[in-house]
Amino acid sequence: MFVWLGLTNAVVGAQPAADAPATPVRTLAELSRAATQYNPGIRAADLAIEAADARLDEIRLSPFFQFEVTGGIAVAPSAQGTPIYSQDGQLPLGNPWRPILSVEVEGAIPVYTFGKIVNARRAGRAGVAAAGHDRERTVQQTLYDVRRAYFALQLALDVQQMLSEGIGRLENAVETLDEQVANDDPDVNPMDVYRLAAALAEVQARESEIERLAVSSRAALETLTGVRGIRIPDCPIARVDVDLAELTEYVAQAHGHRPELGMLDAAVDARRAELAIHRARFFPDLAIGLRASYSWGPGVTNISNPFITDRANTQSLGAALVMRWNLDFVGNYHRSRRAEAQLAQLQAQDQQARDAIRLEVIATYEQLRDADRREVAWARGERQTRSWFVAAGQAYQVGTSEPRELVDAMKAYFTNRFNHLEALREFNTAAASLERTTGTPLVAPSAWEQSCSE
Repeated sequence: MFVWLGLTNAVVGAQPAADAPATPVRTLAELSRAATQYNPGIRAADLAIEAADARLDEIRLSPFFQFEVTGGIAVAPSAQGTPIYSQDGQLPLGNPWRPILSVEVEGAIPVYTFGKIVNARRAGRAGVAAAGHDRERTVQQTLYDVRRAYFALQLALDVQQMLSEGIGRLENAVETLDEQVANDDPDVNPMDVYRLAAALAEVQARESEIERLAVSSRAALETLTGVRGIRIPDCPIARVDVDLAELTEYVAQAHGHRPELGMLDAAVDARRAELAIHRARFFPDLAIGLRASYSWGPGVTNISNPFITDRANTQSLGAALVMRWNLDFVGNYHRSRRAEAQLAQLQAQDQQARDAIRLEVIATYEQLRDADRREVAWARGERQTRSWFVAAGQAYQVGTSEPRELVDAMKAYFTNRFNHLEALREFNTAAASLERTTGTPLVAPSAWEQSCSE
């Protein structure tokens, strides 16, 4: 049996062996750029940043524009005369009713709020920072997904080539054996016919499986990039040039650069600002109060006398240093308790996230080292078994070896070849995962794929 364990889960998919000539070739760098430009998640993160900026601008300006305008219209009986004499009675309800118009503007400009406005701005800035970190996280995840799909596609193409080579050799071996059986060759073992036929059927079945994975790979890259009809360079999969540092360095980089931790830091800062706002509400707000009003009753004589209130015709304008104080101390006490608990909860979650990220970095780092060791071992095994496979095929063609030797050599070569390709894919994917996990570039952007001629 061939060793194909993990093939289904290891390969996202591959493109078909024959691409349309008109389909443009797209490198990994081009696909990565297309993904960052197309990804709806990144566009959503940009809009979230815009919304957070608008919220911060609102916090900065809105407290200084808290004014209200009240306008009204009423009707009242006409009243004519002077402060000394009026020909109208005490209640001139029989007089014609006329409209009275009024408008009033009232508000306050804050002078000192014991930190309420300052901490509101602090919370707004934390919201902007959190939105920026979320966008960075989305970009890093997108680049990782594109690289993972791209390396899987390269693996699938190489596996297709390997299967094509195996099918061709097995078909030739089966034809040769059938001719020998038809000629009643006494040196032919009938069991060899079944052995070769079984090996050919297994390789053909794997070819169908890879074809299915090829369609899935194309769909994955198209979904990530928004590009239809993807064709990648005809380059065999190769190791990404990674110069590994010490594990402790990667853990430190992850704790300092992971956008998820930046989002948690911003959330903690916002919670601290919220707690400070609740505590500041135990104190009053000092502000400059402004008020202006005007009313006009055309049916009522305007009496200009400072000692007589003429509600139908009046004008006022005033300003004063005022104090506004919400006396809901009991409710504010419990709101402060809730804010303290939520702040402590976020701090605990931050520590939990740092521990989880440390474990993730360690696991990814060891996965990369494991893939490195296996790639070196399987590369050596592939070279040796390929020589065996070629020699066994030549020997079988000239009739100096049995079909069993050809099948054994082919199985050994295919097993080592696939394991080597899989180790290369896992190494490259682990390198991309380590870059995402640490939040810092691991290699130069141009070094993620090997250049080769078409």
